[in-house]
Amino acid sequence: MKETDLFKPVRQLLLSMGYEVQGEIMAADVFAVKDKDIIIVELKLAMSLKLVYQAIERQKVTPHVYIAMPKLPLRRHLKANPQLTLLLKKCGIGLIEVTQAEANIILNSHHESIIPTKMSPAKKRVMMKEFEARDQYQTLGGTNGKKITAYREQVIEIAKALLSLGEAPLNMIKEYTRIEKAAAMLRNNYDGWFQKNKKGLYELSPKGLEEIKPFLF
Repeated sequence: MKETDLFKPVRQLLLSMGYEVQGEIMAADVFAVKDKDIIIVELKLAMSLKLVYQAIERQKVTPHVYIAMPKLPLRRHLKANPQLTLLLKKCGIGLIEVTQAEANIILNSHHESIIPTKMSPAKKRVMMKEFEARDQYQTLGGTNGKKITAYREQVIEIAKALLSLGEAPLNMIKEYTRIEKAAAMLRNNYDGWFQKNKKGLYELSPKGLEEIKPFLF
């Protein structure tokens, strides 16, 4: 099991609780929002003190922080180290066990830990801005590679439009995608996905044609 395998069951659990869920919002593996409530979940395959430190750091954004682990390794760790539950309770950190099929909360997070963490409104604003800018569910929590930011989601949408249109002028691309910053994205072309042909129309480059394939679902 990989860390990304934990994401889908955890996402389904949070969706069933009424939250909107995205993966990899800044440093958070899972970021879920319902009204003004935020839940952050760290996805890991093994327990460590460093992981507890990470969860405490996430409490600068929300008091609702959980650690999610595969069920069997988690049960083995709790059996060998029963004091872990007491430590997490004192820190106000929740615990989620995950199988291939589902995720379950076995320890709830607490609004007030014994040693409260100083909140960071600025960090919360930045994470919420990125969350609200996301239009799609593209990034799996626990991903170590290139993450799908809100900007990259729009690049992907432009690429999909050009895949359908074949070639198109800028005004048609903007009308097709409803992305106001399409001109700058095509001009900057950071990923090398776009090119202008001899007719002055935009189309996908060979690199774009190849790299857009994983996003065609």
